[in-house]
Amino acid sequence: YVPAGGALDREDYRRGTSVYFPGTAVPMLPHALSNGICSLNPGVDRLVQSCLMTIDRHGEVIGHRFAQGVIRSAARMTYTEVARILVDRDPETCRRYRPLVPGFQVMEELCHRLGERRRRRGSIDFDLPEPEILLAVTGEMTGIVALERTVAHRLIEEFMLAANETVARHLWRARLPSLYRIHERPDPRRLEEFDRVARALGYQVPRPFTSIEPAALQGMLEMARGRPEERFLGRLMLRSMKQARYAPERDIHFGLASPCYTHFTSPIRRYPDLVVHRLLRRSLSGRPLAEPDRAALEAFLPEAAQHASFMERNADAAENELVAMKKIAFMAERVGEEYEAFVAALQPYGVRVELRELFVEGVIPLESLRDDRYHFIESRQIVKGERHGRVFRLGDRLRVRVDRVDGF
Repeated sequence: YVPAGGALDREDYRRGTSVYFPGTAVPMLPHALSNGICSLNPGVDRLVQSCLMTIDRHGEVIGHRFAQGVIRSAARMTYTEVARILVDRDPETCRRYRPLVPGFQVMEELCHRLGERRRRRGSIDFDLPEPEILLAVTGEMTGIVALERTVAHRLIEEFMLAANETVARHLWRARLPSLYRIHERPDPRRLEEFDRVARALGYQVPRPFTSIEPAALQGMLEMARGRPEERFLGRLMLRSMKQARYAPERDIHFGLASPCYTHFTSPIRRYPDLVVHRLLRRSLSGRPLAEPDRAALEAFLPEAAQHASFMERNADAAENELVAMKKIAFMAERVGEEYEAFVAALQPYGVRVELRELFVEGVIPLESLRDDRYHFIESRQIVKGERHGRVFRLGDRLRVRVDRVDGF
């Protein structure tokens, strides 16, 4: 549907990725493809490039093959419906999808085996709550809720990760030029900054920073699980890491603890996946890559990797900016209201808090605290009053009032 070098291919390259805003999306592919013949619909045949894996009881991929085939979806399932089957064991939902339930149960077991395998090798699992923007039909924001990640979400994630890794290994072993998804080791200076905060909370980043393994950071997250500081410790750790990016050479994916990884599973919305699909098809053709074709690929892939990485960051920034604008408009109508919050960060100028239910951040300037003269003590990661000794710590619960709302 998207021939290499054609007008559609050039436009997809320019866009690089689909962009997802609250309530709408700007797809990379035209709607006739993204919402039409490339989109799964129940009972309708669709062309697919499949990665078929044999996985043992330990979650190891012990065999695989690729196929160009046809898929016919049995039903359009939502994450909520799958969770009702696997988590809630809801009788009505189980009856409605009775023929599919045994398959879902096998999928759940496989998901757990794959997840355990990743954890054994040290993959970092940032299980941070994500906000979901609720919109009225007019497009105005009506609220924010925590997007619950259930086993239904993890099913898709684990299967996609396994397929991506299997395809990456295949292309690397085939010695075919390709695009990889890499995530380099954290900068030691950033880890040192994170360690200063972590120590004040009773944690320590393992040394040496220059050769830290992802399992060590995953261990810190497991120690913090269920504690008040879990949410912001995870965020601080995430901020201490480098951004994942595309590259024409194989390298580690630090966060996944994977030595060889790519993006294969979403050619409908990411240009690198589209490139990988073409390369995989070429590797399966049985025809050796002619030297002029190899040279052209080796010249194109570095440029494609850099451009795709840039467009991904650009899309993320646009999404974040629009969400921030909607939050500002939402909170502007709530000046004077009170909310439960927790201390998310401490700075020399004030206490940064996050509203627990709305995922909205705000700052309490130190000069606005009239009961005392407060100072930030960086070594202890606290804000403390001179006279009365009141202390603000990361994770402290507070009740705050919205005083004013500032735009960009």
